[in-house]
Amino acid sequence: MAEAKKDYLAIAKQKGYRPKDVQSYRKIMVYGRNKKGKSRFALSAGIERTLVLDPEHGVDTMQELNPYVWPITKWEDIQEAYGALRTGKLSPRTMGLGTSDVPFDWVSVDGLTRMNKMALRYVMKLAEEKDLDRRPGMVDRRDYGKSGELMSQMLTNFHTLPMNVVYTAQERMITLDDGDEDGGEGAFFVADLPASARSSANAIVEVIGRIYSTRTDVPVRGGGTKEVMQRRLFIGLHERYDTGFRSDFKLPDMIKNPTLDKLVNLMLTGQEKTK
Repeated sequence: MAEAKKDYLAIAKQKGYRPKDVQSYRKIMVYGRNKKGKSRFALSAGIERTLVLDPEHGVDTMQELNPYVWPITKWEDIQEAYGALRTGKLSPRTMGLGTSDVPFDWVSVDGLTRMNKMALRYVMKLAEEKDLDRRPGMVDRRDYGKSGELMSQMLTNFHTLPMNVVYTAQERMITLDDGDEDGGEGAFFVADLPASARSSANAIVEVIGRIYSTRTDVPVRGGGTKEVMQRRLFIGLHERYDTGFRSDFKLPDMIKNPTLDKLVNLMLTGQEKTK
């Protein structure tokens, strides 16, 4: 039986789109040292709107904010959370944790560094179950490649969710030499992930930001200034930090007291606040 001839022009009409005509979702990654505000930043779109996937119990002390949390203790938990989010119906009420039945439209994947370690342990466990001669707890070089593939697939899955996603990771220093593609040499700061997983994450997100804190003088009522600790998010290109963004607008290199609303408004309008 002859195969039906495909109408490729009709397929093109169904498949093609222009970005302005469709609803899009933000995918953002921030990294930084411990206790610099990554988890709090990831919740800044709104507690009722955000589900936290937490492998580190990093938000357990946030009793005043009281976020909605899906604990991640093993690799299989990530798959289950993704399955629930993929339905588009997961809300505080469906989780039995609140009264709102409005589905979450932000998910905070709060700890890619820890999740990568879970992927490695999962791969090692499967290998040990298949090979009775393998010594438990010993990492084979092939395990790193397989766990990297798991991480890349997980990132791809979350990228396809019809919702906004913010990833957080620890910070790590690597060493550059003159042979690196980016040029230069010396210390370079990146998200603490294996190269393959970091490359996959960098490729799918619209913003790679480094969150940090610094002392600065701010004006006070009645005149004068006082010194405070201020959180900042660096998103501009930098020779020592793995940062950058996609936007039609020229954005500032750094955002003071960053929130997701500020960042998203900058990305979409070039302004920190909606007019």
